[in-house]
Formats: sequence, structure tokens, C-alpha cells
Amino acid sequence: MKNSLLVRPDCVYFKGEKPCKFKRACDGCPQFKPFGPKILVIKCRAQGDVLRTTPILTGLRRKYPNAFITWVVDEESLELLGDIPLIDRLLPLNIETVLALQGQRFDSVYSLDKDPGLVALAGLVSAPRKFGFGLNEHGNLTVFSPAADYSMRLGVDDDLKFKVNQKSYQRMIFEAVELDYRDDDYVFVLPEEARAKAAAFFKARRVPAGRPNIGLNTGAGAKFTTKQWPEAHFLALIKLLKRTMKANIFLLGGEREKALNRRLAGRAATFVFDTGTDNSLLEFAGFLEKMDAVVCSDTLAMHIALALKRKTVVLFGPTCPQEIETYGRGVKLLAGAECAPCYKQTCPDPVCMESITPVQVLAAVRGLLETK
Repeated sequence: MKNSLLVRPDCVYFKGEKPCKFKRACDGCPQFKPFGPKILVIKCRAQGDVLRTTPILTGLRRKYPNAFITWVVDEESLELLGDIPLIDRLLPLNIETVLALQGQRFDSVYSLDKDPGLVALAGLVSAPRKFGFGLNEHGNLTVFSPAADYSMRLGVDDDLKFKVNQKSYQRMIFEAVELDYRDDDYVFVLPEEARAKAAAFFKARRVPAGRPNIGLNTGAGAKFTTKQWPEAHFLALIKLLKRTMKANIFLLGGEREKALNRRLAGRAATFVFDTGTDNSLLEFAGFLEKMDAVVCSDTLAMHIALALKRKTVVLFGPTCPQEIETYGRGVKLLAGAECAPCYKQTCPDPVCMESITPVQVLAAVRGLLETK
């Protein structure tokens, strides 16, 4: 008689505390799948940065086709990565995860944040090979291999970051972890249920077909108010888009943009569609997906729009446009102010953003939509 209690904790589907998705006894299970090389990716901070790090999944799969990839991320970014099939195990950053990781052994660790706690975690995890950033004996940032030297120097050398560097973030990350970069794109999967709210909105508002749908993401995020394009510029752009392109114009944003979008909708000389500011992150992505073109600053909306392969006009002021990879579907506008980039979070005279004109943005939108 076979032992019905035989279990296989060396199977990738094994749960332990409950049956696996196949709901079969382990003994003789035809779905048994052993672990391949175990890879841990630690990239937690900043939702936009998390999303633009996803191309390394393609690089890792190219190098290690049978790898079992675990990704640790801040809880706020879980839904951005939750439906990506290239990730085998997605873990929220919390004390349980930290303890569980220290009880495991990985073949490789890819440490891609620079926060002291996260690089310390990378150092504590058992693995013979580590890439990216770690912590030295003084409690300061260091690198696990010389390949990450350039990315580390970029953080401490303003001249290199602001004036010399021409590499995109994606290329630098691939180089830092010794992966072959082949212009690998964002990896993002929008679940079907996330599209429902935008679809219902379009139907209820009877959005006219046959016209370009232009999304204006009006906010700049909480950290850099210097990324904010002026309200008067948005109003002028709305007028130009309606007059010259007969576009359907959509106001996009989160809770911080509630008052701004309400003012824009009320002051606009023509009708605009206000998509609301109470959408979940994935519902927000559902609206972005329905746009033919998106106008935004260097924000999370930009990364989601690019990940969804939307044509995107990005307005740059205090940050470095050369670090943004648009994959041929974006236009980067910047005024070229002498003080930019500066990475200042506040500024009494944000000339870098004010100098980008509505006429320039209109021309960029039209140019993108005329490009197949």
C-alpha cells in the first residue's frame, strides 16, 4: 500500500499548509516540477522604478530559461507585478518575508534598490552569486561586483548624472547585474477585470468613436512638485486639442489631483471627460490603456502608459530625460533651462516646466498619432 502522506516540498507547486493548485496527492503526481536555478530579485521602492525594472525578467529568462524567480516588492506595488507569468513567487516586503528569506538558499540575488535596509537584506540572504548593491562594514552602500560601479557613481556624481550619462535606466540596470540588454521592454499584464471600469465609463458617457482619445495626466506625484505643468497650460492645451484635432479629452489623476481636475473641467472652454480620482491603480491603468496618446510628466503614469504601449508625450523639467526609455512610442519635451536637471523637490520659479508650451505639446501629440 502506498504511503498517501508522501509529500514533495521540492516541487515548485508545493504549498505545505494547503493543497497545491492541482489538488493532487504528491505521490506519483504527473505535475511534479523541480526547482530550477533559484533567483531572488529585490526591487521594492518607487512604483515607477519597480515597473521600469521589469525588463530584467526577460533578460533573466533568456539567460536562465528554467529559473524559479522570486521578487520582493513593497506592498503598494504588488498589483503592478501580480499577473506577470515570468515571476514565480511574488512576496510583499514585511517581517515575515524577511524571516522566510533568511531560511532559504538562492543561486543568485539581484539587489536593485539602494536603501540601507534593502541592501542589508540582500547581504543576509544566502546565495553564492549576488549582483547589484550591498552594504559595507561601515553601513554604507557598496556593490556586489564591479559591474554595478557605474550605477552607484551615478547617484553620487551630479556631473555624471546630469551632463555625461546618456544611458537609460534599463540599460544601466542590465549592466549592473551583468545581463545582456536587447532593448527589452516593460513587462506588465493588465488583468481583464481592471478594464471593466473604463469600459463602463466609455459606454455610460457615450464617448464618440472615430476621434483620438487623448489622456492628460495632470499630476506630478507627491515627491517632486517641480514636475507639475501649469494649470493654465493644461487649459490652453485642451482648447488646442479640441479645436485642431476634435479629440476626446480625458482628465486623469489620483486623489491629489481631485481639485485640479475639477477646476480644469469647470474652466475648460469645451467639454472634457473627467475619469475621476478614486480609481484603483489597475483601474487607472485601464483608463490609460484606452488612450491613443497620453500627456504626462515623468511620473508613474508615464511608466504605465509606456508599459501598455501607449503613445506618450513626456514633459521633463527637474529630472533626466536620457534615463527614460520610450521604446520608440514616446516624445520627450524639455525646455533646456540652464538650471535643469536639478532633482529639487520644490522650486519658487519652476521655469523648466513653465517653458514647455501647449503648442509644443500639441505638435508632439499630432506627430505621434501620425506615426504608425
